[in-house]
Amino acid sequence: MPKERKFKQLFWGWVALLSLPFPDHSLAQQPDQINQWLQYTGSYWFNARWAATANVQYRTYRPIKDPRTTFLGAELQYNFKDAPVAVSGGYAHLFNRNYLPAEETEYTHENRLYQTLTLRGNLWKTGITHRYQLEERWLPQEYHTRFRYLLALKLPFGGTGQEPGPWYGILRNEVRVIVRNQPFDSNRVFGGAGYTFNKHLTVEGMWMSQLVGNGNHQHFTMFVLRHDFGKME
Repeated sequence: MPKERKFKQLFWGWVALLSLPFPDHSLAQQPDQINQWLQYTGSYWFNARWAATANVQYRTYRPIKDPRTTFLGAELQYNFKDAPVAVSGGYAHLFNRNYLPAEETEYTHENRLYQTLTLRGNLWKTGITHRYQLEERWLPQEYHTRFRYLLALKLPFGGTGQEPGPWYGILRNEVRVIVRNQPFDSNRVFGGAGYTFNKHLTVEGMWMSQLVGNGNHQHFTMFVLRHDFGKME
């Protein structure tokens, strides 16, 4: 089957999943409902070391409508020349919409600074990423310092010789803790697949399950578009 046809089948499969009917507002605020997450990440490379990245996320309680979170972020990244290490720092603003017990909604804002250390390597053909991130979060009623650790595996499918195929599997786990008396914030587990069109454009579809500090589980279907451009080499 041609690669283009396989990609179209995967793409329309995710569209169909996002289009499935879900409960109305009366159940939308329940923590075990399936949420949606759409994301665009665009990176402009000034050269092989420096890049500026914009990150836009739109999360909803139901497909496309019923907004949950809008995330607008930007960061500057430096990649070391002689080591698979990158450091970055950035700012993000979040518009949050939460359901209250009386089926009403509350709008809040968050301002966030963050600093990130990323280590990359390979085990046979599997790409391994360790990401350590420190966040300073200004919330409506309080301030939080949060630490995040992400372990990500990229498993190539197919390919010939040393050249990987365009398809790859995704496995990730992220733990988030807050500096407070009860530090555990959440644990996120991701699984899915990605398709690389070329060195500039990649799409990913994932399922994410999140265990939050109060013991509730939240689930997301995710669709991510990654775009790299500029002087990448």
